This record gives sequence, C-alpha cells and structure tokens, in this order.
Amino acid sequence: MTATGRSDPDIGCPARCRAQPMFHRVLDANPVTVRAALQDVRQRFLPEVSEDTLGRLELVLAEVMNNVTEHAPLEGPDPAPAVARPPVIHLCIVRHDGGLACALTDDGVSLPEGCILPRSLPALIPGDLPEGGFGWFLIQDLTQALCYYREDSRNYLAFSLPFVPPEPT
Repeated sequence: MTATGRSDPDIGCPARCRAQPMFHRVLDANPVTVRAALQDVRQRFLPEVSEDTLGRLELVLAEVMNNVTEHAPLEGPDPAPAVARPPVIHLCIVRHDGGLACALTDDGVSLPEGCILPRSLPALIPGDLPEGGFGWFLIQDLTQALCYYREDSRNYLAFSLPFVPPEPT
C-alpha cells in the first residue's frame, strides 16, 4: 500500500513492463476501420519494432480482420430488410521480450471448423490456381501459439508473432 492507502500498480512489474503498454482498439468490422486500426498499430510500434516484424504483423492482422469483415456479418434485428450489421472486433497487442502477443475477439459468426487445422498450401497447378484459400496458411506460417475458440456468441483468436533477429552483416 502507498501513503494514500491505495495499491501501487507498478509493484512487482519491472520498468520494461511499465514502458510497454498494451495497444487496444474496438472497431466495427469494415474495410475503412480495419485500415485505420492497421495504421494505428504501425504508428504505435514503429519506434520499437523492426520493419520486418511490422510487415508480418500487418499482414496477419489484415488477413484476420478482413476475414471477419467479409465472412462474419450478422443479420440485423429485423430480417425483412436483410441488412447485416458488421461484427465488432476487439484488438489487443502487447510487446514482450520475444515478440508481440496478439488477441482478437469478435461477435461475428463462428469460424468454420476446418480453418484453424494445420494445413499446407493447396496444390499449385499452373492455369488452375484458386483465387483464395491462402490466408489461413499465411496466418499459420507467420505466427506461433495460434489458438482459436468460440464461447457463447464471441470468437477468440490469440497468437504470438516472434521477433526475427537481424541477419549478421
């Protein structure tokens, strides 16, 4: 307890912990707000994270949030006009010694069962390449400790993006 009788939130937290606050945004899942959030992430971590790491982070987050935007709209309360409302995404990122820990939640429809299963690239047949289906492979390839689950009406996705040590010159 401090002299004011309140607990000190910094007790037990090293100085580097206090210097690395969490990035947090709540946004509607639409292309404009997703792009703005990605720009905010870049601005927040630019001084302390390499361009390589920022590029990988932006690619993964864009893939995840754009998937929510495109595939997870919910029906509005009045089914007659068939107007879908965008899900709400909560994005949290914390920098730690080994990389970035990321968590996203949304209230969109559930992720299809097969998406999160480990898989490899589809067969690359010249002239017959699929238009999509590479997103989850990229997400799995660029992240570590990828975890997804659904509870009640919310999707939870968490992963770590490790820092890549600079190559020796």
